Amino acid sequence: MANNMQLSFLNDLKPHKTAWRIQVKILHSWRFFMKGVGESMELILSDAHGTKIHASCKKTYMADLAKHVRVGAWRNIDHFCVSGAGNGAYRSTGHKYRLAFIHSTKISESTLHDDNMFLNIVDFDSIQSGLLDSNFLIDVFGQVLDLGDLETIQCTGGKQRKKLEFSLVNVCGQRLACCLWGKFAENLHSVCQETEGIVLWLLRFAKIGQYREVQISNAFDASQLFINPEIAEADEFKQRETDESQALAISESEDNKLVLQIKRDKWMQYPQKNIHELFESTQDEILCRIVATIYAIDTDWGWYYFGCQDCNKKVFPHSKIVKKLYGKDVVTHMWYCETCKVKVSSVSPRFKIHLLVKDDTGESSFMLLDSIAIGVVPQSATDLLNGSLDELEDTSSFPDAITTLVGQTFMFGVYIEKDGSSGAGVSYKVGKVWKDLRMLMLGENSESYSVPNQGIEASPLLLEAQGDESVSTPSSKRKGDHQELPELESTSKKQSTKVIKMEKIQDDSSESS
Repeated sequence: MANNMQLSFLNDLKPHKTAWRIQVKILHSWRFFMKGVGESMELILSDAHGTKIHASCKKTYMADLAKHVRVGAWRNIDHFCVSGAGNGAYRSTGHKYRLAFIHSTKISESTLHDDNMFLNIVDFDSIQSGLLDSNFLIDVFGQVLDLGDLETIQCTGGKQRKKLEFSLVNVCGQRLACCLWGKFAENLHSVCQETEGIVLWLLRFAKIGQYREVQISNAFDASQLFINPEIAEADEFKQRETDESQALAISESEDNKLVLQIKRDKWMQYPQKNIHELFESTQDEILCRIVATIYAIDTDWGWYYFGCQDCNKKVFPHSKIVKKLYGKDVVTHMWYCETCKVKVSSVSPRFKIHLLVKDDTGESSFMLLDSIAIGVVPQSATDLLNGSLDELEDTSSFPDAITTLVGQTFMFGVYIEKDGSSGAGVSYKVGKVWKDLRMLMLGENSESYSVPNQGIEASPLLLEAQGDESVSTPSSKRKGDHQELPELESTSKKQSTKVIKMEKIQDDSSESS
């Protein structure tokens, strides 16, 4: 019987049988889904010696077993399968085996109670040495500094994820680059915004990566985030904070922060060009940076489209359904999504603005999709439309929030056509916009550039491509591209203006004077 089985430590487990009994603490659990395999519950367990092992529970057994594996609890687990841990890139423990719950697995309360977290915090020197096996997840702890902006990034499959970059500092003042994704990024950013003092951060089961430098990130949901944890290592920071002569400096100059932004920015590895050089780009070149001034808005393309809420891709009008509700007509607009291949009613307007830009070497057309435009245009497309889903009749009348872009200078991160298409007839897709042109002067590979003479704002604004239709190639006028913008109608007439071009603004000023 199970109760007569002898307790075994995790180091003693072998694959030759299933009749094992262990006494373990549940350190972490999360749900995992793999296409073609299905959903499972993953766990990290530790015995009283601090030996850890990974365990899995198929969806078939989750209803019976999941309620017994509360994180932090000690449990006796009887009967399970032991197999090889494999050679994956996200090994949660160093154990050569892993467990799998089976139909005969039994979980019961343990008489052992111990609050030990069984941490194995790795020092910064070991992480930065490059000698650690990056396939194994680690525990890392320190103070949060150099907090970047909370960004929204487009990922594979059309999903959007939050991203947050910052530095982690140990008690010796060493810095370690960190990048959090998803809910981890949102949680840390929220706490840092609300906290006046230092923020200490423990990331369990963290992933070591390499992006220009050694970097720590969360391993999807396999990681655990603790902010200002009550651990012995935190006491060292608190003691140093009270000693002003030894306290870590947490205030930094704006230039230092800008240098860190540049160091983290992947776009800075790509060359800066002028418009003439953009036209001459070869097929081997994919991305570049252009400093240019917006001199007009191309109104032929409109300024927005309607996107599917599920896939973010463009949808097309299908029909209208009118129903009576409390004596009033309620109109439901139906749309067709060619990506999802279904009729949808849940859509939202997205920016798609074609800018005419120039520098001292030439003129070109740049296209801003919603994720870029929402940071440049002070109002959202939804606000500018006032909830309207009707088509636009007058394309010469654009909202003031968009036309005020005319005359402004930005640095644009531009996608170059993979098929080599370039020149005056191409509308280049923009993947990022910088409003703070000090980036040019502080960048390691800054080059000279030619900008029309005008005042340049110094307020920082970094905008990166997110969840629009696609950001892999620029949106030139391709053959057979039937998903071009329909001319849609905005009900926000009070916010509109017919002044679109810089030349017209200048002419009007001359006439009135």
